[in-house]
Amino acid sequence: MKTVIICLCALACIGLILAAGCTSGTGSNGTTVPSSAAGASGQAAVDQDRVISLTNGTYSFNASIDQISTTVLPSGSHEVDIFVRVTDTGTTPLQLQWYSTLTNAKGSSFGGIGVSHGGDGSETPPLGPGQPASGRDYVTITSDQDYQSLKNGAALTVNFFTEPSGNQTPASFSATWTLDPADFP
Repeated sequence: MKTVIICLCALACIGLILAAGCTSGTGSNGTTVPSSAAGASGQAAVDQDRVISLTNGTYSFNASIDQISTTVLPSGSHEVDIFVRVTDTGTTPLQLQWYSTLTNAKGSSFGGIGVSHGGDGSETPPLGPGQPASGRDYVTITSDQDYQSLKNGAALTVNFFTEPSGNQTPASFSATWTLDPADFP
């Protein structure tokens, strides 16, 4: 089980590395969007108020951002809380684990697979068709300069992994949203 998840994580990392680039564009909210904001699947980033439908031959679910908030920790680091909502829209029950990555306009990334939420990411309970769940992930940014850079344009990429149920093969998905600079006061 752990070997399968590690392999899926490695494949997602390779996809993110291949998708990363050095240019950027402008999102519909006027912020600069890093070129690495294209998810591992190559899909373009969408505004953070949009629901993204993710599907393959077995699983189907919708993902959206519920809320993003920031706390300054006693150490001076910034903890960016990311609340994601998912709904099983398919006919197959599923359970998801996910990791969040924040990328600034210069292409620097924070968090990621095996890093966000102290390395644990976030997860849902088992979901049946039509069932929703929300989960909290977080990314810790230790530098004020890195945190401030998110105000100039940022994207959130969430890498989802299914927990195998029954005889189903695990699957991975990626969704990317452009973020509002107001999320980083």
